[in-house]
Amino acid sequence: MPLLRRNKQSIWEVVKMRKNNIRYILLSISLIIIISLSACAMVPVRHADPNNPIRTVAVLPMVNQTNDVEAPQYVRTEFDKKLLGYFYANKPIKDTDQLLRDQMGVTLGAQLDMTTPQKLGELLGVDGVIYGTLMNFDTQITGFINIKKARAKFKLVNTKTGETVWHNGIGIKSETKTGGVGSALSAVGAIKEATQKEEIPWVTIESKSEDSFGGALLGAVAEKAVSKVLKAPLKVETNEMLNRIFFTLPVGPVVRSK
Repeated sequence: MPLLRRNKQSIWEVVKMRKNNIRYILLSISLIIIISLSACAMVPVRHADPNNPIRTVAVLPMVNQTNDVEAPQYVRTEFDKKLLGYFYANKPIKDTDQLLRDQMGVTLGAQLDMTTPQKLGELLGVDGVIYGTLMNFDTQITGFINIKKARAKFKLVNTKTGETVWHNGIGIKSETKTGGVGSALSAVGAIKEATQKEEIPWVTIESKSEDSFGGALLGAVAEKAVSKVLKAPLKVETNEMLNRIFFTLPVGPVVRSK
């Protein structure tokens, strides 16, 4: 009898364990479904706007207000990639640059003031041109506080009328602090930004703390070196900046076949 009871108890424990496992699996599946649906809900569904008169666009060379000579072209290229999802027909950057260089002698964004949107539209054969200015693009490394910053503004101009139909800009910043000194420097920077009335505001997307000064310093230097090798500097900050800038961009009329 004791043996029979032990066997029954063992069988019941196995059954109970299996029930718990099934519940855990079902709960996990439910959570995955909920997260997936939430993610889908967060992504806005865009549709072409047939009433938008701007069909073809060219992303012009950016005005560079930074010390990084390669950053404007990098940000411009990333902007052009994202623009493909907004129902416009993009003129290839390579073709745009060649026409600007050969026909107008323009190679830099700062030289675009020498001409008009109407003339650019005629030369490039587009309905709209996108001007951009890169205002900040740098990594400040001290060890106590390491800051990555990317800030830009863009505008879309109708080449038929010369009217600015859209403009937006934002600055994205992430920082890593070490100890009390890092926190103090971060607070000073925040106060300075709050008291300065800047045209394009800053948004901090990440602020984390490190225990080790040496670890924070070496980590920042290594990350900067790897980003340079991969030719993707400030990738997270650039992507977040462009996502927020694109949020208000009106969609174009181009319907692409699936």
